[in-house]
Amino acid sequence: MPEFISLLPVWQLWLVAALILFALEVITPGFILACFGVGALLAIVPALFGGSWLIQAIFFGVGSLLALWLLKPLMARWFAARDTKTGMDALIGRKAFVSEAIKVGDGGGRIAVDGDSWRAVSSVAHDLPAGSEVRITGYTSLVLQVEPIQ
Repeated sequence: MPEFISLLPVWQLWLVAALILFALEVITPGFILACFGVGALLAIVPALFGGSWLIQAIFFGVGSLLALWLLKPLMARWFAARDTKTGMDALIGRKAFVSEAIKVGDGGGRIAVDGDSWRAVSSVAHDLPAGSEVRITGYTSLVLQVEPIQ
């Protein structure tokens, strides 16, 4: 073991380990290493009070598992909430008005979304007259699928 490591107090070794794990988390996906970094930070507590290596290892293990169990789902939800829909996917769920009647079995009609005209087909089994309000439920190629709003 290098001599400078034996000169450091044990709590400082745990701190260095935690900092290294947090730094490595920046270049790896998944938030796994950060959870182990939290465990290393928790292992500092018994190290400060002269706890044995076994107690420190237990704090590290339990802290890491708790962080994985508690923090990982929270971070996954936080990053998933930032998922912004773009392109055609951004239109799904939006409201629109039928500008040209949509006739079932006749190739559809047209709807207006934010001033743009789109070809649309009905996802229900009846015609939709011009002027009716619809919700976009999906798309196939450049043709939107819509349903009436009651």
